[in-house]
Amino acid sequence: MGNIACPLCGAPVKHRRFFTQGKPFCTHCGWNLQRAENSLNETARVPLFVFVVFVIMAIGMFWLFSSTGRNSRPFPAFAVFAIFALAGGLPLCGYFFLKRSIALAKSVPQMQGVQAQPIPDAFLQRIQSLPRPRRVGFRFPGALAVVAAFAITVLFGILVFAMTSAKRPAVPRGTAPFPYFVLFVPATFIVLVLGIVLVPAVLKEKRNRPLFQDGEVAAARVLAQRTVVQGRTSYSQIDYEFRASDGQTIRNSERDLTRKVFEDMLIPVFYDPVKPARCAALCASYSRLLDAEG
Repeated sequence: MGNIACPLCGAPVKHRRFFTQGKPFCTHCGWNLQRAENSLNETARVPLFVFVVFVIMAIGMFWLFSSTGRNSRPFPAFAVFAIFALAGGLPLCGYFFLKRSIALAKSVPQMQGVQAQPIPDAFLQRIQSLPRPRRVGFRFPGALAVVAAFAITVLFGILVFAMTSAKRPAVPRGTAPFPYFVLFVPATFIVLVLGIVLVPAVLKEKRNRPLFQDGEVAAARVLAQRTVVQGRTSYSQIDYEFRASDGQTIRNSERDLTRKVFEDMLIPVFYDPVKPARCAALCASYSRLLDAEG
C-alpha cells in the first residue's frame, strides 16, 4: 500500500494495490469516490469466486497430505489448509474493507470550495524546467515482481518434490542418477519469456528516446483509467488529452506501467512539436529522467 496525492485538493490518498483492484478515492473532497464505488460493484463476484476456489484447493491439499502422512511422520496438514484458506480469504476481506471505507467516506461531509481543475504537480514542474537535451535512463519496474514470482515457484516446486519423495524407497547402487538436465527446461523458458518482454520494451524506448530528450512537454489530464484483463495478466490503461503548442488538442491511450495514475491527474507527456500526435507519456515508459527523479 502506498500514498498518492489527490489531484483536486492535494491530500494524501491511500492506494491499496494488493488484494483489491478498486480505484483510490479522497475522503476529504470526494474525488473519484463514485468511480471507486462503481468499480467495486462491477468486480463484486471476483473475491467470492477466488475464496471458493482456494477453499476447494485447501480441502484437496488437506486430504492429500493427511492421507500421505498416515503411515509416516505426520505432515502439518492443518497448516497447509490454513495457508490456502488465508490466501483465498484475503481478497474477500479486502473487498469488504474497501466497501466499508467507501460507505464511511460517503457519510462524511466533503470539503467545500475544492476546485474542479487539477492542481499543479511539483514533479511535472521540475520536468518542464529541465534543460535540453534531458538525461534519460532506463528502468524495469516489473523486475522485482518477476524475481519474487520465480522464487515462490521454485520454493513450491521444492516442497512438492520433498513431499513426493518422502516415501520413495532407497535407490539401489548402480542405478542411473537423477537427470538434473531437466532443470534447464524451466530456466530456458524463463529466459525466453524475459526476452519476449524485454526486447519489445527496449525497442519501444529506443524509438521514444528522442521525445524524452528534446521533445516538448505538456501537462496531460487523465480522462479515464481502467484495468484490462488479457489472459492471466492485467494492466492499467489510461486515456489522456493535452493541448499542444500550436493549439491542437491531442488524445491518446497508453498503458500505465506505474499503476498510480487515475482520473483527473496531470501527467507529463512528451510530443513532437512538428507532429504532436507522436507523443509518449512518461508513466507509460520504461525510461526515466535522471535529473528529475534522481
